This record gives sequence, structure tokens and C-alpha cells, in this order.
Amino acid sequence: MVASDTQKSRVRDFFSKYTPLSYKKGEMILRAEDPPYGVYYIENGVVRQYAMNGSGETLILQLYRTGAFFPMTWVVNDTPNRYFFEAATSVSIRRAPKEDVRRFLDGHPEVLRDFTKRLLAGVSGLWSRVGELVLESAYTKTILLLLYYASKFGVKGRRGMTLDLLLTHREIAAWIGTTRETASLQVEALKKKKLLKTHGRQLIIPSLPALEKELASVRTGHQHPS
Repeated sequence: MVASDTQKSRVRDFFSKYTPLSYKKGEMILRAEDPPYGVYYIENGVVRQYAMNGSGETLILQLYRTGAFFPMTWVVNDTPNRYFFEAATSVSIRRAPKEDVRRFLDGHPEVLRDFTKRLLAGVSGLWSRVGELVLESAYTKTILLLLYYASKFGVKGRRGMTLDLLLTHREIAAWIGTTRETASLQVEALKKKKLLKTHGRQLIIPSLPALEKELASVRTGHQHPS
């Protein structure tokens, strides 16, 4: 959950009284099936939530940014945590006891109302994601992912839109539900069409309109990935 602008200060002030915690990039914050030690509020950084099967295959579900706190289903209805939460960047966190967070939400209905709105929006987005995973091609899903990253982590420059948050081929595979090899093929296809390029380990989208046009063309069947 990320609070709206009108609620951010209340949420930040509430969590500020709890002990700060720091995690390095790639460090595990919370493991699936482990009982949470509290509610985690992100003061700075990005946290990755993902599921993993018995074979070690992962599916990234969501990214939490500054101002978000998790796992809220555990807070609201005691649902056991079944997901992994890992630092996607260096992360600063405050961790509050569940009962304290519950009392805070009970005493601030406007924050709870804002959370409910965002939860419903998240559910809607999840259903869209499920549809994409089942119905769309790996090529289309890769384009959708790049556009999502551009909207959240894109930095405009003379080369185009640089994705400020590193997105590896392995992570692309974990986002779109495929193998690393298949993800690499989609990236190479986009680079061949000059819709994507790299600078070191960073991905750059030379033209967002061109990438959006490619998405529309593929979805309407006017063009096929090569």
C-alpha cells in the first residue's frame, strides 16, 4: 500500500517512532511462510514481492516503493504470508507491531479508506496481469513490462528513456512467467527493431511512442515479433 498525498505525512509520522532497519540490494526482508515480525514501512528504496515454486522458479508480483507498507493482508485479516519480499535496491525500513498498525488504522479511518481504494485498484491490476500472463505472447508481455518500468522508473535523457531500476533478463523472465532464454530472445528482438538498447547494464527505450505503437501493432495482429 502507498498512501495518497493527503495521508502520507500521517503514515510517515506514525512509523517514524519505530526502530529503523537497513537492507542491502538483494537481501531478503521476509520469507514465504515465515511469520512477519511486524509491518514494514519503506522510508526509501524499492522492495520486490515474488512467489517461488518447489523447483525454484520465481514469478515477480509487485514492486513496493517509498511510502508503501506490507504485508497488509496479514494485518487486516491475519492471512499467512506466502510470498518473498526482497530488497530490489538499498532499502531503509521502519517496522511496527501489527497491533499498533491496527490501532492506527482504526483511529484514522481516512487512511484506511485510502488503503481500501488502493487495494481494490491493486486487485483490478492483478486481474489484468493474470489475463496478460495467460493470453499474451512473451514478446507482448515484455513490451508491457518495459512500459510499466518506464512509467515508474524511467528517466528522460538525450538517448531516450533510461530505466533507472536495473531490469535483468532473469528478472524479465520472472515478471512475465517464462525462461531466461525466452526473455533474452524478446529483448534481442526489440533491440533488432531499435525499440530497445543498452548502456552498460541499463536498458534504454529510445522512443516510448514507437514502443507503444509496436504494442498496438502486435495486439491487433498487424505485425508479428521476429
